[in-house]
Amino acid sequence: MRSRRNALIKKLNVIFTNFFTIGHRIDPIVSASEERMPKWAGFLGCIVASVFFGSNLLPIKQFSVGDGFFFQFIYCVGVWLVGLILDLILHNQRFYPLVLIGGLLWTTGNLFTVFCIKTCGLAVGLLIWGTTGLIMGWAGGRFGLFDITAQIPNTNTKLALNYASVLLAAMSAIFFLFIKSTTTTAATVPKEASYIAAVDDQSSIHLGKIGENTDNNIPGVDADFPFLNRLSDRVQKILGYALAALAGIFYGVMFIPDQYIRDHRKDYLHLGELPPLSGLYYINSQYSGILLSSLFYFVIYAILKRNKPIMNPSVVLPALLSGAMWGVANIGFIVAISALTSAVAYPIVNVLPGIVTSLWSLFLFREIQGRNNYIFLGIGMFVRILAAVLSGLSA
Repeated sequence: MRSRRNALIKKLNVIFTNFFTIGHRIDPIVSASEERMPKWAGFLGCIVASVFFGSNLLPIKQFSVGDGFFFQFIYCVGVWLVGLILDLILHNQRFYPLVLIGGLLWTTGNLFTVFCIKTCGLAVGLLIWGTTGLIMGWAGGRFGLFDITAQIPNTNTKLALNYASVLLAAMSAIFFLFIKSTTTTAATVPKEASYIAAVDDQSSIHLGKIGENTDNNIPGVDADFPFLNRLSDRVQKILGYALAALAGIFYGVMFIPDQYIRDHRKDYLHLGELPPLSGLYYINSQYSGILLSSLFYFVIYAILKRNKPIMNPSVVLPALLSGAMWGVANIGFIVAISALTSAVAYPIVNVLPGIVTSLWSLFLFREIQGRNNYIFLGIGMFVRILAAVLSGLSA
């Protein structure tokens, strides 16, 4: 019975894939996509991903983003535009509906993090979803979850290095929890601008208010999500922990759909043509999932707000730029996964963007000051660099 059901699911996937196929890829670029990317391209992808993941929220740092829903929608438009441009460059004429799920997972996880910050706080939430995202992304490739091919290092030494890199990457976030940033306080900033944007190791969007809530200045009252006011502090924290873990899981499995197609290419044969091995040809399908799901959530949000969503027009261009930068970073990430496997790429791309973000805070914004902060920052950076090096050696 199960085999019949699986066969039916695969058949439906092929039907939908064929339906969305516009034509043939006849450009010579396509033949190159049948070759596996060299390892140096994977390491270059890690660098690109780390720099852009760690920098993509800089354009909106000085802007008020409200409760984040409008910002996220415009941000996702920027992401989708990058995917469209990439498809035009590659002359890619196939669309993969299954990969839409990856975009949906990312957007949903991103939405959850907003509630996490409201309930359990940014620091704890960041630690939970960052760690679960790392473990799920690594384990998905290492153990072959969801019927993808297991990515096992070819020697015991490389296997040990890979396990050590994941352990160090997960531990490194703890040191950053003790760093206290010197930012402008709520007393010196107008309330309509009293928001901060923080970034995790994959640079998804996380928004939180500075200081007290704005509902008549009553502490503990949330004006953006009134239903939280009916929950006790304990229930709010439990809800926040659960949503943070779920967000991390979604971040960790967002590349599973395209990896599944690449590992089961014969099931997605179209007119005698196999799907490409390069992950670049699946980017626009994933980004379309991000845009469509973001649009859906924004419409629901506008309905719940009775057609009065919180929108700041001045954030449009910075949000588009931020989204485009995230789109470029994610392209680097998929190149790293294609060339190095996700078991190697996830630990590297999980830790290095945090270093880039810390360097911006240290030298550009001077938000990290004081001897103790420097010590924790130095230890955290050292552990993260060590984790990235060990993961790279395991490739």
